[in-house]
Amino acid sequence: MNSHYQLAVIGAGSGGREAALVAAQNGLRVVLIEEDTLGGTCLHRGFYCLRALRACVEDAKYRARSSNSGVAANEAGTKLPDWITTQRKVSVRLTQAWNKQLERAGVNIRFGRAMLIETGRIGLTPRHGEPEFIEADYIILATGSRPKFDAHGPNSRLVNSTELLMRSSLPGHLLVVGGGYIGCEFASIFRSLGSAVTLVEKRERLLPEWDEAVGDYIARAMRSAGIELHLGFDLDVIHQGRNLEAPAYMLGDGTPINPDLVLVATGRKPNVENLGLEMTDIMANPFIQVNEQMRTTCERVFAVGDVNGLALLDSAAVAQARVAVDTILGRNSRFSARWIPRCIHTDPGAASIGWNEDEAGKAGLDVIAHSETFRLLTEDERTVVTPSATMLKILLQAESRQIVGVHAIGHQAAEIVNFVSVATRSEMPLEELLQVPLVHPSTAEAIQECAKGLGRVVVG
Repeated sequence: MNSHYQLAVIGAGSGGREAALVAAQNGLRVVLIEEDTLGGTCLHRGFYCLRALRACVEDAKYRARSSNSGVAANEAGTKLPDWITTQRKVSVRLTQAWNKQLERAGVNIRFGRAMLIETGRIGLTPRHGEPEFIEADYIILATGSRPKFDAHGPNSRLVNSTELLMRSSLPGHLLVVGGGYIGCEFASIFRSLGSAVTLVEKRERLLPEWDEAVGDYIARAMRSAGIELHLGFDLDVIHQGRNLEAPAYMLGDGTPINPDLVLVATGRKPNVENLGLEMTDIMANPFIQVNEQMRTTCERVFAVGDVNGLALLDSAAVAQARVAVDTILGRNSRFSARWIPRCIHTDPGAASIGWNEDEAGKAGLDVIAHSETFRLLTEDERTVVTPSATMLKILLQAESRQIVGVHAIGHQAAEIVNFVSVATRSEMPLEELLQVPLVHPSTAEAIQECAKGLGRVVVG
């Protein structure tokens, strides 16, 4: 059996779903192929799972602080299995919503294993039924990524982020290996859940890809929350913790660590195995190589999202999907990772866009940096009673007076950065940004207040 489509999308995570949806809305005949479950890492093993757990944590905190508002707190207990159930309900609800949206747009959703046979031809092994071939004028690969550290089975005390989200019991002591965004998010959440948490990072600071001010602030917040940090240390293995064996480690300075469970959060790798890349001369090392249009070394095949390694973010996957579809439709579109907003869900959260100060200096940009720490009042009524602690850092290009980087920390960090994203997209100078009318009080006002400080620095 053969079927022909104008576009075939392989992988139904954030990037694949966006590509299929936008293409169908623009009149293309589209098939979306998924081997596992609609939603990918985003809905089932990543962003939304963490957000759901964070929401449970925040609800518990609000209840504990309710006396600040004159409301008696109900001290009913909470258990991790109940929160995991909530998280899974969120995943199911969002999966159903995605499915309805794609079906309304006319996307044909197929479940099974897809493999490139040659340019424009895919072999599909469905879950049920006979293997078949799918012909497509264009193909978008959106197969995502997975943790570098592979699973060692249900009895192992050494886990990756996917396995950790499947556990139904809370470890008394969690050791997190890796101080990137995944390690920091899980360390923060499990500390909030009540576990003792130790985090080890071989580099000298947390979040080394972020602005130094963000990494330093998050480190202070983690230590204040009771997380034990060891930065700039290697970790020696005494017992790995496989097959029910108790894990045991030692830092380079001789300090012993004896956790109940170890999360290895040392990066991710692309899902490119058995995809048939060699059949179409698509280059991958290990991520699939693409240009600014998301085109691979095979002209009619594109790759978006984690599988190309440009930026392992849902926001980047969505932006790349739009660029790829625009290119297929004959529009002039390019992707730049520099201007993709990103956020992490620690406590407090953080978000950023554009250059960080170290990158700007190395690139020879003439920038002025200004940062402020303050208590933010927003459209959330609870901040009137308990203002939200916020840190904001803005980088201004001296000559053009345009914002070239913003780094925010606090519960409204993502909304602050989203507001800046609009300003940077339109190349709005500082003075024009300061004149934009805003609701008072609101999150976006934080940018204007901090930007006034930059105005004083620049103007004198």
